[in-house]
Amino acid sequence: MRTIAFLIMSGLFVSATLRAEAITEADLLKHIEILASDGFEGREPGTLGENKTVHYIATQWSRAGLRPAGEKGSWYAPVALVERTPVTADIIFGSPDRRTALRLRREETILRSRDAFFQQANVPVVFAGYAQGGAGQEQTAVEGKLVILPQTVPGDADDSAGFRQRKTQLIEAGALAIISVVADQGRWMRSLRRYQRGATGLGDADNHAAVEGLISFNQFRRLLQPTGLAAENLLAHSADTGIIDLGWSADVTVDTKVRRYVSHNVVAKISGRKADSGALLFLGHWDHFGICRAEDPLEPGQDRICNGAIDNASGISLLIETAKRLSGGDLDRDIYFLATTAEEKGLLGARAFVRNPPVALDRFQAVFNADTIALSDDRTNIAVIGLQESGLGKDIGVVAQQQGREIDRSGYSDAYLKRQDGYVFVERDIPALMITSAFADEAKVTAYLDGPYHDVSDEVNEALVLSGAAADANFHVALGRYFGSTATYPGKATSGGADN
Repeated sequence: MRTIAFLIMSGLFVSATLRAEAITEADLLKHIEILASDGFEGREPGTLGENKTVHYIATQWSRAGLRPAGEKGSWYAPVALVERTPVTADIIFGSPDRRTALRLRREETILRSRDAFFQQANVPVVFAGYAQGGAGQEQTAVEGKLVILPQTVPGDADDSAGFRQRKTQLIEAGALAIISVVADQGRWMRSLRRYQRGATGLGDADNHAAVEGLISFNQFRRLLQPTGLAAENLLAHSADTGIIDLGWSADVTVDTKVRRYVSHNVVAKISGRKADSGALLFLGHWDHFGICRAEDPLEPGQDRICNGAIDNASGISLLIETAKRLSGGDLDRDIYFLATTAEEKGLLGARAFVRNPPVALDRFQAVFNADTIALSDDRTNIAVIGLQESGLGKDIGVVAQQQGREIDRSGYSDAYLKRQDGYVFVERDIPALMITSAFADEAKVTAYLDGPYHDVSDEVNEALVLSGAAADANFHVALGRYFGSTATYPGKATSGGADN
């Protein structure tokens, strides 16, 4: 009796009981209601809403018995960000025959500079496709030049990761400016409006060319006319095209509003019993779009906050409750929990984490990302995004069988691999999966993306479905116990999709 009384007083009995309890819809809802409340102002990085959000997450993990694993023993890992918003720009091209000066239409060209102001004359202009030459050859071809780069690879219109990778290669090779061609003229106005709102990147200047921008297909065609090259043909074969000197030179002047600020990842740890057995990582992004609508004087009092209940207060609620069930130090491997910032701005918090992780990246045996989970009432079917790249198929199958779940094999969810934080780890050859019932239901995902997604209507209302989310949360607890034990999972799989 005295022993039980001591355990109750010390809190050990209560926490042990909690670890044995299943996660319920009510457990998830209580966190979502707070994180997606108007008081958190849509959780935009660099705002009061961020301060409230990261404090709430850290407090919940502290109460669950986790230890801080951020910078200098804190719960937080700073992420330096920079926001660049175009102000004015002027670009004048000199033709290959030096007889013509071409000023692109401002409504079909937009530029922003890395620093607040850029001006340079007689910048050579080249076209870059996606076929890469040798490093030295490519550096000679683009260094100090303005590069025109197609925004998409032919046949893969949504391959933003491929574009980003190619752009990084060109910057590393010394490109002074990179202007992307929006090949679909019908998408130009939407692309222009998005660019006008500005963009946020990591604070490292090496990630950006001195000038970046967009050009419409019509203006790209105007630019090519004196060269004898056909714009349609060049874009259609860009996958097999390297660097082409267009013969033009450009005088470029750009003004940009530059705002630098610091946001934060939240990082926590459950210590395992075997320090040399590696680690697991559970993550999800805490950020959303904040106060996302301008005040309309004709409609005073209208809702202006993008609360992000489904995207991604739901995923953070899963992480909080999963951490509670896994705390206690009775597993072999260390388990890290990561709430990332600026996912909505380009997976930036995750990218900052892999640059400066709390342990060597190759120690992570598996990574599990929780994002946008509250869409489905299906407690059986689950999508496993990243399965083909992980080599974890057999093991995920074992856990699924134990939990009475069926893995969706339709392939529908694979389209979302590069749009979520886990992909940052896949790029580093670390097995990373996003496992959820939500993305096993194509109709519900489509309805969400066409409706509340990134809108003021993504709040706590009837669209929030938590039955599947609760089952997914308990699945993540099972994942932690299975992969956290060297008895059930001895070591890291070979990446590349074997045995899936």
